Amino acid sequence: MKRVLVWGLGKSGQAAVKLLESKGVTVFCGDDARGDRWEELIGEVDTLVLSPGIPPRHPLWREAIRKGIEVIGELELAYRFFEGEVIAITGTDGKSTTTTLTYLMLSRRFPQVYEAGNIGTPLSEIALRNPSATAVVEVSSFQGKTLTTFKPKVGAFLNFYEDHLDWHPSLEDYLKSKQNIFLRQSHEDFFIAGSAQEEVTGTPTYAKKILLEKNVQLAKGVAYFEGEKLFELSDLNLKGEHNFRNALVASIIALLKGVGVDSIRDTLREFKGLPFRMEFVGKWTGVEIYNDSKSTTPNALRAALESFPDDSVILIAGGKDKGADFEPLRELVQRKVKFAFLIGETKELMKAAFGGGSCITLMNSLEDAVNKALEVAKPGDFILFSPGCSSFDMFTSYIERGEVFNRLVRERCKL
Repeated sequence: MKRVLVWGLGKSGQAAVKLLESKGVTVFCGDDARGDRWEELIGEVDTLVLSPGIPPRHPLWREAIRKGIEVIGELELAYRFFEGEVIAITGTDGKSTTTTLTYLMLSRRFPQVYEAGNIGTPLSEIALRNPSATAVVEVSSFQGKTLTTFKPKVGAFLNFYEDHLDWHPSLEDYLKSKQNIFLRQSHEDFFIAGSAQEEVTGTPTYAKKILLEKNVQLAKGVAYFEGEKLFELSDLNLKGEHNFRNALVASIIALLKGVGVDSIRDTLREFKGLPFRMEFVGKWTGVEIYNDSKSTTPNALRAALESFPDDSVILIAGGKDKGADFEPLRELVQRKVKFAFLIGETKELMKAAFGGGSCITLMNSLEDAVNKALEVAKPGDFILFSPGCSSFDMFTSYIERGEVFNRLVRERCKL
């Protein structure tokens, strides 16, 4: 790796350029958004570092493969210069919450721990600033696809559901990209399966496997790992079965790294959740309001709905159409939801999938949906904003979408 082309100059791309320059590597860089031409540069390099947002169908990726040029991402690049220990967390849903919980738990014992990867700081930046630190890395399938030497000391695969088929050429490619994160683990490493799904438990790895269904016990409101008490359910501020599993995975990782049970429990008691992930916005005239803007898949919507009593949810959902199938949610929606207000590209698709009916209304905007939800909600109901889709049809990101929802609610409810 002597001459490198970094393509895509977002946060991770810029960090990759700085790291390479610090190592004396000849670096070329560019970005489609700036109108740069890679055709003039691809013949000059032996390695191509691609932004995670660039899919395999991109002409640059295809041309690099045709020319026999190595194609990697920023995470793989950074790992080659990183001397510390890596803890890697992936899954279709729950990655960010589990990564943050793990980071907070480890921070109670270790002074040099960073939250990195798909959340937090690019690993390239950490490799440049503090290469001997411990990095808790959230790894996406986009990043996983191009890993070739990456080897986490502890890895966790939370769950697997259909997603990102607008990026991956197939569901099989999506799964293999996730599993690739753990392929190089050795017998001294650990792999935690966060669900009983065969796609997760069957992940090829030489690491010692820990299965929640086998190694965790729940008795009288207390979670145990191989007979050792981890925490009580009352310690959790997070709503839903999915967050219970996220907390279990983070706690097991912390325990494996020598964090005491008291520190684990203190972290869980203090952690109120990440913004826009089942975030409690407030209570208005007896109605609790939750912002789950980070819900970008049908499974995330499923997990959110399962957190509430039957026939109690005023649902706001919908967004960009990624080709996801909402049909499996029909029974759950009909059982949990009193009214649904649907927005975005998927609104008609979702209405048909949910079975139609007068309780489901198509709306032109998030503002209109919020107004109608507040109009029909009664004391004891729950207003849930859980799109189940990505945001790019109406917003720049799930963050902007979540911020708009919170602003609308607080303005109307005077919270």
